[in-house]
Amino acid sequence: MDLFSQAEHDELAQSILLSPDAEFLDKVAASIERLVEEMPRKEIIRTSLEGRGALIQVGDMDEAALIANYIAPEHLELSVEDPLAYSKKIKHAGAIFMGRNTCEALGDYCAGPNHVLPTSRTARFSSPLGVYDFQKRSSLIMVSPAGAQKLGKVAATLAYGEGLQAHARSAEYRLKD
Repeated sequence: MDLFSQAEHDELAQSILLSPDAEFLDKVAASIERLVEEMPRKEIIRTSLEGRGALIQVGDMDEAALIANYIAPEHLELSVEDPLAYSKKIKHAGAIFMGRNTCEALGDYCAGPNHVLPTSRTARFSSPLGVYDFQKRSSLIMVSPAGAQKLGKVAATLAYGEGLQAHARSAEYRLKD
């Protein structure tokens, strides 16, 4: 059902299960075949699973973490014995659902701080919507006279390399002879 819960969104939804246990993957495949007919959105689920779903046998759980980090999913369920320990291996996921009792549907409806999450592998460089997204911030940059001597040369070199002479000369004006 956890795979179905993602697949029923639309035909382009992606439901992937990673496991080192071939027998478990076979049981899941059999369950999919048996249960999909009961689902009101069975055509969407079937199309999604056939086009973008996968049951992947991995060598071990470390390989599963590598693949999960590559996929950088919007939602990741860690249905493992010690999800807290295992979560330390996950670097890229929008929301991580910890343990066998924590299905992603809870996050959709009632258990999460929000459900605006990075999609399409953007969890590699983006985070869920948070309070900082509603704050206006400015960067403050202040360089000492000694810092201007060192950084001015670097900035000028880079600016000349980009063909931006005014940038270079602006930095050079602060250089002392």
